[in-house]
Amino acid sequence: MSYSRISLDGRLTVIAGPQPPSDDGFRSDRIQVLHWRVDEPFSDDGTHLHRTSDEVYVVIEGAIELEVAGSRVTVAAGEAVTVGAGVSHALVAVQYPARGLTIRGPAVDDKVVTDR
Repeated sequence: MSYSRISLDGRLTVIAGPQPPSDDGFRSDRIQVLHWRVDEPFSDDGTHLHRTSDEVYVVIEGAIELEVAGSRVTVAAGEAVTVGAGVSHALVAVQYPARGLTIRGPAVDDKVVTDR
């Protein structure tokens, strides 16, 4: 299929990636795109990095707070933050309701947990 139309109604929707959970998702090893919706407190279990992939967080609604390389960064609606390969980071808080995209490329299994 040359295109996919995907509903973004769920809490987490895999728009593109190596193994999308539905036939609607775009299968790609080059990019992973996640749409997320948070309506309650949420944070990562710990700090992590990606060995070879870069990551972009785009906030559409609400705000998120990240820890990136030891510094706290608040990303509000209409803003984005980039995290390069090898940089430790974690989602530490969400000002909900929040909605956004996480884009990572290449879409490889390169996550390394650095602190729990």
